[in-house]
Amino acid sequence: MIVRLKTLLCGVILSLLMLSAGIARAKDHAAILMPVPTSLVQPGQSLTIDRPLILSLTGLSSQRSAFVKTYYQQQFSDFGYQVTSVTSGSALPINVTVQTPQTGTSQYPQLNHNEDYQLRINHTGIDISAASDFGALQALATLSQLLYFARDSRELALLQIDDSPRFPWRGLLLDSVRHFLSIPAIERQLRGMAAAKLNVFHWHLTDDQGWRYASAAYPKLHQLASDGQYYTQAEIKHIVEYASNLGIRVVPEFDVPGHASAIAVAYPELMTQVKPYQMEDGWGIFEPLLDPSKPEVYVFIDAIVAELAELFPDPYLHIGGDEVHPKQWQDSKRVQAYMRTHKLNTSADLQAHFNTKVQAILRRHNKKMMGWDEIFHPALDKDVMIQSWRGKASLSQIAAQGYPALLSAGFYIDQPQPTAYHYRNEPFDTDLHTAHPLNDNEAIQAWDFTMPRLKGSAVRGKLMLVSSQQTLSHVYLQLNDRPFKQARLDSRLVPPGAGLSRLNATIDSWMGPTRAELTLNPESGLSGRILVGNAVYPVTGKLDTHFTQADFTNMPFQSVMSAQAQGNILGGEATLWSELVTEHNLDVRSWPRLFAIAERLWSPRQHTDPENMYHRLLPISDFADAIGLHHQKQFRQGLKKLLAKHDSPHNLALLMRFAEQLEPASYYTRHHIKYQQGLYHQNAPLTHLVDFLPVESPALIRLYQQLTQFRQGDSNALQHITETLIAWQADYQLLASLFSSTPALKALSKVQEQASDINKISLSVLRSCKAGTSISATRVEQLSTQLRDIQSQASEIVVAAGLFSEHLLATCQGPVRTEIATIDSLH
Repeated sequence: MIVRLKTLLCGVILSLLMLSAGIARAKDHAAILMPVPTSLVQPGQSLTIDRPLILSLTGLSSQRSAFVKTYYQQQFSDFGYQVTSVTSGSALPINVTVQTPQTGTSQYPQLNHNEDYQLRINHTGIDISAASDFGALQALATLSQLLYFARDSRELALLQIDDSPRFPWRGLLLDSVRHFLSIPAIERQLRGMAAAKLNVFHWHLTDDQGWRYASAAYPKLHQLASDGQYYTQAEIKHIVEYASNLGIRVVPEFDVPGHASAIAVAYPELMTQVKPYQMEDGWGIFEPLLDPSKPEVYVFIDAIVAELAELFPDPYLHIGGDEVHPKQWQDSKRVQAYMRTHKLNTSADLQAHFNTKVQAILRRHNKKMMGWDEIFHPALDKDVMIQSWRGKASLSQIAAQGYPALLSAGFYIDQPQPTAYHYRNEPFDTDLHTAHPLNDNEAIQAWDFTMPRLKGSAVRGKLMLVSSQQTLSHVYLQLNDRPFKQARLDSRLVPPGAGLSRLNATIDSWMGPTRAELTLNPESGLSGRILVGNAVYPVTGKLDTHFTQADFTNMPFQSVMSAQAQGNILGGEATLWSELVTEHNLDVRSWPRLFAIAERLWSPRQHTDPENMYHRLLPISDFADAIGLHHQKQFRQGLKKLLAKHDSPHNLALLMRFAEQLEPASYYTRHHIKYQQGLYHQNAPLTHLVDFLPVESPALIRLYQQLTQFRQGDSNALQHITETLIAWQADYQLLASLFSSTPALKALSKVQEQASDINKISLSVLRSCKAGTSISATRVEQLSTQLRDIQSQASEIVVAAGLFSEHLLATCQGPVRTEIATIDSLH
């Protein structure tokens, strides 16, 4: 009896432990959601998914209901759940009920449509209620993530989610001009957008390098200026319907008056300079401009707008308007006479005059105008939407003057930038600060510096140091005459006792996360490097001996954004320009980063912790793969093609481990290198390893996480780092042999040597760190110099493990040694 009682008690305890473990797992699943919901409440219990799921929709518009049901039933089935469409047999299914008011939701989504929803998981099933079809779609996107993360345990936490978007406009621009994107590739991005709660597809359809839709009114556009790559009107209508079923608006971009080389090829008579034009396959800004003085130009625009109005039901039509090179206008006697007649003093005035005429045409077709920063002008009516690519200072100015505005600066995902940089990109934060008021005991020091770029003019900047008794209190950086920003200081990467002679300061600039690592000497000047993301740029400068405290007071700072201006910011758009993107690496460049940008635009503002974001981003990447996005697949396929006849599971695994240490160079470094190489054009091959590398190495993200855990007191984290680095070290000889025998990989031999040298330094630092052995200041400086010298030259591929090694060295050189000793003494 006692034995049976003990057995029974053990069984009960085991069941309770298993139950509590299941609840814990279910809670973890909810904590991974991206974007984060507005409100999530969990009572601490769970629903076991041990029966088929049945999805029932009530109130959704008929044209969307069938699509949604089929779409999500297939998705849930792909996750491994049993899904049924009818109730039958003895095992009653678990109901997933979706209810919206039968109010005749419009077929096509509109700006400010209601996307609020409630999702409740209880002991009997899953209930979704929403004010519209579009809220129901967002709820199903949330449920999809929950079900994916619960696919192994089959335990869903009981919860109540009340959710709504922070911004109504959450978009993605895809550039189908510079490299054409197929319909299946676009559909796949739309599915990803729906999963991330992005709701506007901005379709860039015309530019210098091509005209991408079939025009009935002006057929020579696609016949002569598309190289045969364009969308039929039937295909466009299909994409609009497909996007609508997913709750996504489609806004086309018809670029005028510049970016018009394709128009010039087809209809040169519309140009300011009438002559034969050839197709433009290079990247950059080109001269052909529509002639605002010709009536036939407005006839052309009216016909194109009429066609686009028929194809795209959304009220907004994007006219581009950016990067107008005014040379043809300035050289034209006809245009100059027209400007005098209409009292237009500058090319900017002429463009604004042109835009007012275009705006009138749009109104006749019930369309609202939107465009890039350059169209902003007081002559335009206040319903014009301005999309800012120039930065938050421009965005703030536009919004303060009463114009609806969107932020795209900082969301340019064609640039390989860390996800954390995009995640910090708060639309309401100007990133600018008022000057720090100087105390009597504070001194100000100013330095001028130059950062050469590989293409275009050098970046010129000013550094201002505010100090008291040789201790820095504030540092400000200005780049290219933009307003000053207060920099974040990192003393861990500066030798002890350096005072004001060494500096490590970071800001977020238009180029990306910008870290200045400088040596300051009043006699010999300023030297060092600036890291834009992972890309290294040398920098030189000198002390501004004429700078005074009065000058500091008059520096161009900007105050915070007013509440009125914030009210005019409707959201933002990520942009994926396709100079270095084809549909074969489209997903690699887009996902999973877009989930973090979507969270910035959907979730409450207070969610800003990058560590938590990265904790969720890695599993979200697997979710994105499970719903059919191809970022992981394209990475593997790209590597397999490079291996060619040497493709095997062993060699693929070897190359994938090598790729874990690498990243494509940040900012426009790759663009600039290709320009120098004569490969900055449409026909340059994009089939190298760098073209398939993830923007951020997931393995390096994990290493940084483990380094943070170590700083927080987890001594075991160093062992995990060591195991990864030892695995890499074991590969280098095998890689050298593989690269020498594989033509497409031979150019990687130097990169492999760099990675090996970096890894040796990292392992050496780890040995000292684990032993608690002091690393002398001289040795730290020596290793730091070695790490910097290994990658002192600009390259399309960066051994990003080198930057991790620098952080590892900074962590292990100082106070952490005491921390290690304390931890070790406890064991």
